[in-house]
Amino acid sequence: MLDLSYNKLKGVLTKEHFSGLSNLESLDFSSNSLEMAIEPDWVPPFRLNILGLDSCRVGPHFPKWLRWQTNIGFLRLGNANLDDIIPDWFWVTFSRAFYLDASGNMLRGSLPENLQHISAESIDLGSNKLTGQVPHLLLNISYLNLSSNSFSGSLPSELKAPRLQQLLLANNQITGTIPSSMCQLTGLQQLDLSGNNLTGDIMQCWKESDKSSSMFSANSADQFGSIMIGLALNNNDLSGEFPTFLQSASQLVFLDLSHNRFSGTLPKWLPEKMPYLQIFRVRSNMFSGHIPKNITCLQSLYYLDIASNNISGTIPWSLSNLKAMSVISHNNEAPYHEESIPITTKGQTRDYSFEIYKLLVNLDLSCNTLTGQIPEEISLLIGLTSLNLSSNQLVGKIPNLIGDLKQLESLDLSYNELSGEIPSGLSDLTYMSHLNLSYNNLSGPIPLGRQLQALDNQIDIYIGNPGLCGYPLSKNCSTHDTEQSVHEDANHVSPLYLGMSIGFVVGLWTVFCTMLLRRTWASAYFQIIDKLYDEVYVRVAIAWARMAKKTHNDTA
Repeated sequence: MLDLSYNKLKGVLTKEHFSGLSNLESLDFSSNSLEMAIEPDWVPPFRLNILGLDSCRVGPHFPKWLRWQTNIGFLRLGNANLDDIIPDWFWVTFSRAFYLDASGNMLRGSLPENLQHISAESIDLGSNKLTGQVPHLLLNISYLNLSSNSFSGSLPSELKAPRLQQLLLANNQITGTIPSSMCQLTGLQQLDLSGNNLTGDIMQCWKESDKSSSMFSANSADQFGSIMIGLALNNNDLSGEFPTFLQSASQLVFLDLSHNRFSGTLPKWLPEKMPYLQIFRVRSNMFSGHIPKNITCLQSLYYLDIASNNISGTIPWSLSNLKAMSVISHNNEAPYHEESIPITTKGQTRDYSFEIYKLLVNLDLSCNTLTGQIPEEISLLIGLTSLNLSSNQLVGKIPNLIGDLKQLESLDLSYNELSGEIPSGLSDLTYMSHLNLSYNNLSGPIPLGRQLQALDNQIDIYIGNPGLCGYPLSKNCSTHDTEQSVHEDANHVSPLYLGMSIGFVVGLWTVFCTMLLRRTWASAYFQIIDKLYDEVYVRVAIAWARMAKKTHNDTA
């Protein structure tokens, strides 16, 4: 045995390095930076059982000296810079191997149509350039990864692999429907068919399964999905209602149905049938109805994405009961995912590795038709790193305590009908790197704070809110306050003057119209006016005469 794996070794290995190792059975140089510079016609002096050369520079050509290693049971050639066609002898030489890994290379060509003679339990050929159709499954296979290649055509109609636990076929060009024989794979713990061109109503497969398994209860271990931990069907063209076979998936932790054409309502049985669910993505479908209030009973749920559907109604205040979102340090144990996962956050869609994915605490309800106010209780979800409620019909004010979400890195409330001032607590969110409050009815001064002023594209954050003022907008808050005060005073004074004017006009026209209709009243009115005029005239004349006489006497 020679094991130098997981170091920082560099340099070039030649056949001279191995010339005296005739009894070598196990050789592991994995996870170093070594280069294998060995002639194609070299015949090694040993017969290996174990060979680990992943992350070493073995290629670009497939090493021909491996042809003589017929005893190998464990082979690792991942990320070995192989840029070649898999030779035909590969499947003969390693027919008795139980572990084959050549992932992360640039291997081309197609796989043999029938691999039934291969006894391997684990095959990983993910992230290559392989083409052709997905071959028939091996009887003994427990792990098969063909993700991120260019496989096309439909899936094999007969999927017979009773020991299969993980089937990863993501990011290929597979077409057609999911065959009903998939339901026979009752031992599956992880199924990833995402990123293909699969079509049809997924329910057809599971209906047939129900008939053959009617003798078992809903949680029977003989049901498809009963021990499944992760299911990814996203980024296909699947249709129908929410898959009912998931009522048997009591162990499910990861579920991604996003970017399909599923319709109907989100089932109320989710918390009861899938109590351990941690990641739930159904964005970009055609689901309708309200958000099930009992979804808050999913105590382990820390990633909820139902964006871009037709969900209506209000945001349940009981979302604050999502315990996994209400703590800062959470222990996420979602199943390891082989491929990167597209995540929409901070205004962009990016691919994240699953290790990063497990660190995100996300609530995304955007692009629906939700109404009402943002519940104050949402500020209790202190573990959130991303909150997106944009493109709905939400009204009212932004919750004053939103500044309590100290872990928040991305907040998007744009394209709603929110009003009032921006809470000053937003300036305390020190982890904030993306903020969008655009196209609402917000008003008043923009809070000051280093964190808000350090954000990129600051004008875009507040655009579409004509009532806002202060930095970074050109509208000065002092001018804004003066104009608002004058406007408010005008609003108070204008009704007074309007009422006085209307009263004067109504009174004048009442008297005038009365005199037109009643001549006797008009005659009496003018007689009274004449009498008053004469009386006033006489009184004024007498007073004036007395004043003139008194002035004359004083002068004399």
